[in-house]
Amino acid sequence: MSANPTTEAFGGLFIEVADTDLQFRQLGVSDATLTGRQILSFCDATPREEYVVLQWLANGDIEELREDEVVDVRAAAGAKFIVSKSDRLFRLVLNDRSLSWPERNISEASLRALGKIGEDQILHVRREEEIDAPIPAGGTLALGDLGVEVVYAKAAIWKLNVQGVTIESRQPTIEVRQALIQAGFDPEQGWIIVLKTADAKRQVGLDEVIDLRAPGIEKLRLTPREINNGEAAIARREFPLLLIDEAGLAQRAQRWETIVDGGRRWLLLHDVELPPGYSTTRAMIAVEVPSVYPAAELDMFYCYPALARLDGREIPQTQVQEPVEGRLFQRWSRHRGPGAPWRAGQDNVITHLALIEAALLREVEQ
Repeated sequence: MSANPTTEAFGGLFIEVADTDLQFRQLGVSDATLTGRQILSFCDATPREEYVVLQWLANGDIEELREDEVVDVRAAAGAKFIVSKSDRLFRLVLNDRSLSWPERNISEASLRALGKIGEDQILHVRREEEIDAPIPAGGTLALGDLGVEVVYAKAAIWKLNVQGVTIESRQPTIEVRQALIQAGFDPEQGWIIVLKTADAKRQVGLDEVIDLRAPGIEKLRLTPREINNGEAAIARREFPLLLIDEAGLAQRAQRWETIVDGGRRWLLLHDVELPPGYSTTRAMIAVEVPSVYPAAELDMFYCYPALARLDGREIPQTQVQEPVEGRLFQRWSRHRGPGAPWRAGQDNVITHLALIEAALLREVEQ
């Protein structure tokens, strides 16, 4: 399909024409009222019976212009027409606008252009008996022989897993620094940050911008940057535990540290394996250790990252977050009942760990 030379020769009167690629070009016309047949002749569309003319109206609707139907192009300056080879039209509704389309498939890019929909929104196809289906970036929608597909756009929410914490963004891109802050991490702590996709991984810097629309974006992994002359990192022991605690943790092969943060004493248990039913398989567990322990009891525990059930059910009494060394731990308010009070001299970190394990298991068995 070709276009005649245009505009100045006809006193500036013109229309705009495109194929289904929607790459419009101006076409000068000498007559202010045109038929579909004339538009086909201007575009050298032959044989004419194999082509359709669609008018893209100012209100966003797209309608067929029959060969003998007349349109006044003066009333619609820069009137837009889609001329395409087709033996039938398919119908769809886009954001409450009725569209006719000359091909069985329509691209996501064309839908955005037709609906003037920005990348801050995601296109969805309405489904009657199942969840509405999103149209992926660069994808296509197949138009059925029967019925009318209904497509709508809604504000996009992109997700990124940052060291087990799922964050959401209403923008398609996010700076690594902002992602860490949003997930509750101190970006200045000195992390080695690795971006993992479906088939690769690479190290990224704090100032790098991640395009969340890229296929396969999965997660950011954080590793503390330690300088130790090539020796193995030494676990911190900023206050002592009981001998029975250390022996019990060693028997479990549990990696642990004791730290003081903001005047509070914390026992950190690394890579604790979780029972099935949570969205992550391992977590760090923190226990606050009073200065007069074991005379004072160990109470509650804290998880990092925040735990969530795979079935989406809310975990009660876990909504409070507690910062420890720049990371936000999820507080599990689990307390000893009156029938099983703290027994100084008998209870310790190991018996408290048994209560923690029971609480974690009970939550996913309900």
